[in-house]
Parts: sequence; C-alpha cells; structure tokens
Amino acid sequence: MLIEAMADGVLAADRAGRVTAMNSAARLLLGYGRSATLPPLEQLFHEKRSRELVHGIVAGSEVAQQELQVGPRTLLASGRPLPDGGSLLALRDITALRRLEQVRRDFVANVSHELKTPLPSIAGYAETLVHESQPGQPRQFAETILYNARRMQHLVDDLLDLSRIESGGWRPAPERVELTRAVREAWEAVAEAAERGGVALRLPPARAPQVLWADRGAVQQVLTNLFDNAVRYTPGGGQIAVDAAATADEIVVAVSDTGAGIPPEHLPRIFERFYRVDPARSREAGGTGLGLAIVKHLMESHGGRVEAESTPGAGTIIRLHFPVPAQA
Repeated sequence: MLIEAMADGVLAADRAGRVTAMNSAARLLLGYGRSATLPPLEQLFHEKRSRELVHGIVAGSEVAQQELQVGPRTLLASGRPLPDGGSLLALRDITALRRLEQVRRDFVANVSHELKTPLPSIAGYAETLVHESQPGQPRQFAETILYNARRMQHLVDDLLDLSRIESGGWRPAPERVELTRAVREAWEAVAEAAERGGVALRLPPARAPQVLWADRGAVQQVLTNLFDNAVRYTPGGGQIAVDAAATADEIVVAVSDTGAGIPPEHLPRIFERFYRVDPARSREAGGTGLGLAIVKHLMESHGGRVEAESTPGAGTIIRLHFPVPAQA
C-alpha cells in the first residue's frame, strides 16, 4: 500500500467519523500500536485545539498546515473532506525542527545579551574621542568606530526583539490606538533621513478608519520599520503614503512608497530574517535585515498578518491586517 511507505502519517475516516485507514507512521505519531483498536476520528486527539481542528474537517472544512501539540510531539496537520463525505488527515512530525529552532533562538538571544554589554562602552568611548580629537585621521578612525558600534547595537537590539517575540516572551496588550497619531510618532524616527533624501509623508485621509485595536508599542515599531525601509529605497522627490480600510473583521493599513520596487521572485521571501533583495545595495544603505521579519512576527502575535505587493520601478505596498475583536 502506497500510504504505508510514507514517512508522514495519513489516516482516512468515513462519513460517520470511523477511521477506515491509518498507516504505520500515523499510528506511531498518535501512540497506537499496530493491532490497537482505533476510536472514532474525533476521539483520537485529546488537546482542545486538535479536537477543534478534527471537528472542522469532519464538518467539511479544509485545513492547510496547522500546528498541533500531541503529547511531546509537534505535528503539522493538513486535512480535507472527501467526496463521499469522509475525511482525510495528513500529519507530519516537526518536533525535531521546532527543537532546533528553539536551540537557534536561545543561542541568538544569549549571544545578543553578551554583545549588548560591551557595545555601549565602545560607543561611549568612541563618541568621547570624536568630540575631543582634532580634525584629521584620529577623528576619522573614532567616527568609524562610533558608526559601526551603533550599527551593531541596532542589530543586537533587533535580534533581542525578534527572539523575545518568537519565544513568546512578549504578548501584545491591545488598546485603542489613533492611527494618524501613531503614524506621526513613528515618522519622527526617520524624519531627519527623509528630509535629507527629499522624501515626503502623506498621512491617512479623513475617510480612512482612524482607530486600531492593537498594542501601541508594537504599532509604533511596525510603522517605524516600514518607514525606515521605505525611506532607504525611495529616491528624492518620492512619497510615502499611509491609508486604511475597514471590514467587519479587520482594519487593513497600507504603507506605500514610490521607491525602486521589488522583483516578483523576491516578494515571497522579504519577511525572512536577513533576506536582502540586493545585498550590496542593502549593506550600503544600512539596516539590519531584520525589520520586516519583526513586522511579520508582531502582526502574527496580534492574530493578524502582513502582505506585500510591488512593481519594480513603481514602488511597494505593505498591507497590515489588524483583526478587530468583538470586545473592541
């Protein structure tokens, strides 16, 4: 049987929810021996989220790659209804992958914490040398040290932020956030660079929704990271605009620019950490390569999402989907 040779667990159930087929991999993942009697599909799982997922599949919904915790294992589940009214469920064991990711997160966090201690001292002494040195080569050396120490400090701060969000050490505290005020405050962080580059900001129009239900600090960080990227890659005389639209379930904030744009083959990866469309240009422009990854994780922590649309030579639009909870 083909499914018996698969490394992923596969099981099928009939219209009544009775399991009609299950390969050895699925039995192993769910803790059932080769000869064990199988309960109905909805009773195979004990964790609430898993039971809800299976109930949805039995009811006719399709599920694509949802993470489940089954005992000590982390499984990636996909399911769909069958034409005869039954259900098909596929399970992939990603326990080792998640363990490796945790090791990587711990390593990055520990190294970043160790780097965070000496960097302020290096920057402080370099800044003193810059102010006290006479014009000439020694001052140039001190300015180079100061510039790179600050750049490393920014990188370490971003790594710690990302590590804290990914590990669940940070949780959003939603409140009413005035969109235009949040935009103005986030713009202050990049206003000087924007003025030097001749880039202007267009605020949300009056017709746009003016209130978000989100963590105030997270909104500030998301907008600041998007503005920072847009200013870096928008030529002089360009514009960055913020707009918003509302549906019954969400508010979508769009940050658009008239910059260089992103080739379509790069769009699916721009929210990965350290991914750069043009590495040489990115290094020249500065930045840590973590800004969009932080944006993605902050939005997902809110139960929302982020997406990008871009046309090379015509600019980029980043859309932030903020869910609107019933209590808001």
